[in-house]
Amino acid sequence: MSRRRLAACGVSAASVALTAGLLFAPAASADEPQNSAFALAASGLISIDPTPAVDDSNGASEDSVVEVADPKGLLKANVLNARAGDGYAKSSVADLRLDLSPLGDLGLSKPLLTATAIEARCDDGEVSSSLAAANLGGTPLDVAAPPNTGVDVPGVASVVLNKQTENPDGSTTVTAISIKVNKLQTIDIASATCAEGSTPTQPPGEPTTPPDNGDDGDGGSGGQANPDGSAPVPTPVEGHLDVTG
Repeated sequence: MSRRRLAACGVSAASVALTAGLLFAPAASADEPQNSAFALAASGLISIDPTPAVDDSNGASEDSVVEVADPKGLLKANVLNARAGDGYAKSSVADLRLDLSPLGDLGLSKPLLTATAIEARCDDGEVSSSLAAANLGGTPLDVAAPPNTGVDVPGVASVVLNKQTENPDGSTTVTAISIKVNKLQTIDIASATCAEGSTPTQPPGEPTTPPDNGDDGDGGSGGQANPDGSAPVPTPVEGHLDVTG
């Protein structure tokens, strides 16, 4: 076999080895928790994909939607925000109104849920949520409910406030309000998922150089002024002065 043939085989073998390495090497980010958030999602009679929805797969991101309205007039919300980055996520909704009273089978005579503001926040795996002027079936809701607080509207819906879930990848999800209307509808409002952020490596400290006080080694002040600006006191130095005459 010629040297040229051997060289060609060597290149081919190296290419196969490299390709195999690329094919079987696990993705570096496959097991890393992802930080994400969405403001509103619904399935059932009202169908809304998570809106707006963001994650940090390509770095920190955020998105906003001015208004979401169900064509049937059952749900409306304004100013929906979502943002996510390394170790944090946040989502919020303003002026939400969920009115299922047109569905006669539920027996509702007023909106199921209204709120001026709904927010979920996640920072380094620590989660929280808050509500402003929220009312469920005619009952005011606490501004900050304890984790996984269940509230029922008898015969209509089951609601979880400040719903918190630990995920298999180590991240934590908080959803400010999660609603199930019998078997007809699910709605999640203000959801955020995050894990602990990566700890930045501190650069090594610069070597410390003692301050130069002007000391030339003879015990004197080296001509430096005192802190109050006065001239330094001369240090006597023994010596012999020749006198000629």
